[in-house]
This record gives sequence, C-alpha cells and structure tokens, in this order.
Amino acid sequence: MFCSKCGKELKPGQKFCGHCGTMVPGAEIIQKDTFYVRKLPLVMIVLMTLGLIITSFTMGAGSMTFAMGISCLQGIVLIFLIYRLDRIEPEPLSLLVKLFLFGAVLLPIVAMIIESVIEVVVDVVSGPGTILNSILNAFLVAAFTEEICKYAVLKKMTWRHPAFNFRFDGVVYSTTVAIGFEVVENLLYLIGSDAGTAYLRSAFPGHCIFGIYMGYYYGQAKSLELMGDVKRSVRMRRKGVLVAILIHGIYDSVAMVCSGSENEILILMGMLALVVIMCVLNVNAYKNIKRFAHEDTPV
Repeated sequence: MFCSKCGKELKPGQKFCGHCGTMVPGAEIIQKDTFYVRKLPLVMIVLMTLGLIITSFTMGAGSMTFAMGISCLQGIVLIFLIYRLDRIEPEPLSLLVKLFLFGAVLLPIVAMIIESVIEVVVDVVSGPGTILNSILNAFLVAAFTEEICKYAVLKKMTWRHPAFNFRFDGVVYSTTVAIGFEVVENLLYLIGSDAGTAYLRSAFPGHCIFGIYMGYYYGQAKSLELMGDVKRSVRMRRKGVLVAILIHGIYDSVAMVCSGSENEILILMGMLALVVIMCVLNVNAYKNIKRFAHEDTPV
C-alpha cells in the first residue's frame, strides 16, 4: 500500500504515513482508557535533580569534558523519551532533525544579537547590579527574547506541515526546538566555566520544560484553528508563549538575584528556592507530558 498524498510505501499496520503524516484510509485510532503515573519515576527524578545539584558543589575541579557530555546527553535523552511518548503517530524524523538544528544553530545567534540590544536598554533603565536590573534581565533579556525566538521557528516550520495532525505533536515540535537551543546554550555557557557549573545546569532542563508548556497550548491552538475558531487559536498560542516566558523569567530571576547579591542569607534562601523550583518543575514536566500523551487527539 502507498500513501495517497506523498506516494511513499506504507508498512503493514501503519495508521499514518511516516513521511508526511497523512492518515491511512480506514485506519482506526484506539485511545487508552487508563492512565497511571507511578511514584517511583517521580522519586527518581527528585533524587537525580538533588544529586546533580549536590555534585555541582564538589566537582569544580572535575573533568570538564565529562561534565559537558552529561549536559548534552540529557537533551538527547529527553528528545528520545518525548518522541517515544508520541505512540499514535510518530513524527517524521527529517522534520525533527530540522527543528533541532534550527534550535541549535540559528536561534543562539539570533537570540544573542537581540539580547545584547535589549541588555543595553535595561542597563540604562535600571542600574547594573540592582535587584530590578536582575529581574528585568531575567524576563526581558533572557525569557522574552529566547521564548519568542523559539516560537518563531516553531510556528514557521510546523504550523502548516501536514504531519501536524495531533495535539501532542505540538509538544514534540516545541521541545525539539527547545532542546536544540538548550544543548548549544549550555555548551556556550560552559566555555570558561568549571565542571560544577555543568552539573548544576544539568540538574534543570529548563528549556525543555518551558517547551512542554508552550507545545501543549500550541497543539490546542492548531485544533481550534481547524475548527474555525481563529481568534481563540491566536489567544491559545499567545498563552503558550506567555506561560513559557513567565516560568522562564521566574526561574532566571531567582538565579540572577542570588548570583548578583552579596547577602549570604538572601543567597541561601534563593538557593533553597531554586532547589524547590527545580524539583517541582521537573516532576510536573514528567507528569504533564505523560498526561498530554495519554489525552492526545487528532486536531
């Protein structure tokens, strides 16, 4: 049997074309009736997060090559896990590779140029070294710029793609772009740093988590547009970007205020807050992608 849209040969039992995503005529979609999130994976996530954080305080003189490898490996593993959760209709690998490369190559360059301009404005508005300056840098320079850039690539490359025909596809696309960006950002950030910094950044796959939330709303927006509700679709996409910016900005704000302060009590409180934020967001991200995958429906 061959695909009616692109003409590629279909394997026996395929419900969707692996190349263009077109549904095979007569194929039935059977959704799971039960959904469980066992506690053991959540406990393991918390222990791994805490382990990487604690290791970051003792590995300053460790192997930088090994530490950077862990930082990169984390992103690759996350892409594989999210891809495996997309069980109804796996996305074309060619599209995912393009999304990853755009996130890894183009986005860091564009983001750095825009961030350098906004950073100058922020320093003029608020004096460098102040708490206000740290918060503005977190929300405007980092969170706003990076999430808008990721969304721009996501929208351009996937919105009209024929493979985008299930809501969970939005999560797969969004996290693929985000992880590509995160892998390269970590490598750039770690140039001149120590191994401890690499372990600390590995403890929190921030961009992947931000991408999960953006992708969730992005997938719903696609469904709304195909139902003819364009206005709600636009609002849903905006909501996804705003939620990603909010989570990103809050995390970066705490991190930047701590790094720029000389108050030991404030630093201690901030570090404790970061540990809690890391664990909560990592656990919630795992629970949410499991739930989003289970509730997946055609757009």
